[in-house]
Amino acid sequence: MRILHYALGFPPWRTGGLTKYCVDLMLTQKEQGYEVALLWPGRIGLIDKRVRIRKRENWKEIGSYELVNPLPIALDEGILNCSAYTAAVDLKVYARFLEDFRPDTIHIHTWMGLHREFLEVTEEMGIRTVFTSHDYYGLCPKVTLFHGGMTCDEDHNCADCVRCNQTALSLKKITLMQSPLYRRLKNTHLLIKIRQKHRKEFFEESSDRGCRVTDGNAAEYRKLREYYISMLEKISFIHFNSTVAEQIYRRYMTPKDSAVISITHRDIKDHRKKKKFDHETLRLTYLGPAKPFKGFPYLIKTLDELWADDVKNFELHIYSSTSVTRPYITVRQEGYLYGQLEEIFGDTDLLVVPSRCYETFGFTVLEALSYGVPDRKSVV
Repeated sequence: MRILHYALGFPPWRTGGLTKYCVDLMLTQKEQGYEVALLWPGRIGLIDKRVRIRKRENWKEIGSYELVNPLPIALDEGILNCSAYTAAVDLKVYARFLEDFRPDTIHIHTWMGLHREFLEVTEEMGIRTVFTSHDYYGLCPKVTLFHGGMTCDEDHNCADCVRCNQTALSLKKITLMQSPLYRRLKNTHLLIKIRQKHRKEFFEESSDRGCRVTDGNAAEYRKLREYYISMLEKISFIHFNSTVAEQIYRRYMTPKDSAVISITHRDIKDHRKKKKFDHETLRLTYLGPAKPFKGFPYLIKTLDELWADDVKNFELHIYSSTSVTRPYITVRQEGYLYGQLEEIFGDTDLLVVPSRCYETFGFTVLEALSYGVPDRKSVV
């Protein structure tokens, strides 16, 4: 069987839960004897705008195909120029590639960069397609369905989308971030510092100040959502990785076929050890970004109240960039690697996951439990 995946790319350029799940799934399928390849959105040309697909060097025996001049890759930063994300492409671009590769199944992990024409070709060719709901991109330009300090249950006919996306990256910055040069330099000290500074402003609650909302610009976001919903409706089978994700997606469309199936990755194994809780200080760990949609301000508010009531037998370890300082906070580092989890959870009594957004699925809780660390997860 030939299986083609579509995702954002390979490590170390791309990281995070989506990439981890996709890469581990491909490696497992390869070990089971399947022929596996990844199509990923690559460079965006400054002069040559021709959309084409190029074979690249294999990654650990996984076939690699770069989609040159994909649609813009917004990541989780939002979208300003909606029309740029729905540009049409010649069907032959995808038809030639799929006729050559001849996949039996195509597994799509994100819509970012992918043209609707891809699904039109797969439908015409009778190729079975699967989509996994890693986030809400397509329904929400910022992927989280969170705005103004609360979940986006009512977006006021996309008027809130206009306000929420004012801080989105420009097309010029997106073009730069998709370049081969950026891929090579992404993990240099200078670019890491620049990204950290930028991400400190991420999901600012004041980002919509001075924004003028009209029915015209709200209509652009409605059209954008309709574009992605039309892609979802062409999918043969939608893999919801949680009942939460299924409920959210079903607000907007009805799948042809679907199921809720939990996900995992290859590093989640039984690492449990007997833990001793014989120390006086409770060691809390928070692994998410220090942002409102992850519930970080509410966590700090709760711990501040405990501290004010003279309950001070705890400490909070944070693995995220934040300007918040408290006597009980220790910022260990900005982010972490999977290879550090044993050390992190060895120094943790309780993992705190106070998310306020609709999480599709989070590996963090599974990872903590695999090391014998209990968690306190809540959606406020």
